[in-house]
Amino acid sequence: MKVIDFLKVGREFLKLMSNCDIKCNDYVHIELYEDYMEMRKERHKVDYILAILSDKYKMSESTIKRIIRRFSKEVK
Repeated sequence: MKVIDFLKVGREFLKLMSNCDIKCNDYVHIELYEDYMEMRKERHKVDYILAILSDKYKMSESTIKRIIRRFSKEVK
């Protein structure tokens, strides 16, 4: 299968994602978001969660905040 064939198959889904401001590579952060939500459910402080996730996923706290904000946004 060529790239064009793959794009044609997923065209409508890709359009929907684009219209909802969902990045194609956001799937790589699903586990991070699930970890965040689990820690929030356990009532940990946000600053503590950010520090733990920053260390675990080797990214800055501000990047993690952006990911969390993007994943928490309602889809229109």
